[in-house]
Amino acid sequence: MISFKYQKERSNLLGVVLRPIAEVYFEDTEGRKIRALMYIDSGADISLIPKALGESLGLEVQEEETKEITGVGNARVPVIIKKVKIRIGNVEFKARVAWALEEGVPPLLGRLDVFERFNINFREKDKIIEFRRKAD
Repeated sequence: MISFKYQKERSNLLGVVLRPIAEVYFEDTEGRKIRALMYIDSGADISLIPKALGESLGLEVQEEETKEITGVGNARVPVIIKKVKIRIGNVEFKARVAWALEEGVPPLLGRLDVFERFNINFREKDKIIEFRRKAD
């Protein structure tokens, strides 16, 4: 089992809040590991990474691959879907991510290719998230 503690952050609306955040390692095009803290978002269809993280992974823009996703308030963000190698705890796998072509988007750990590998338990009262690997 892999567990993460909720982390304190400041909210303009609510003051200090505790948020479910996972430590995720991405592998760049040269095999190096890059650490990212990502909001665990069961409402996100796909994981989302900001422009700078994608660039540090060595991802390249191909204009014909550009799509748009919409979020809260129908905000549109240009993205390219890429398959990258990630590690959560000691579990490594490839996952599709939406690489935002702009900054200002939060790193989100979404359902596609991630939630199918784990049973994820949000222990809200204890402020802990548990990832239990599913049997292959």
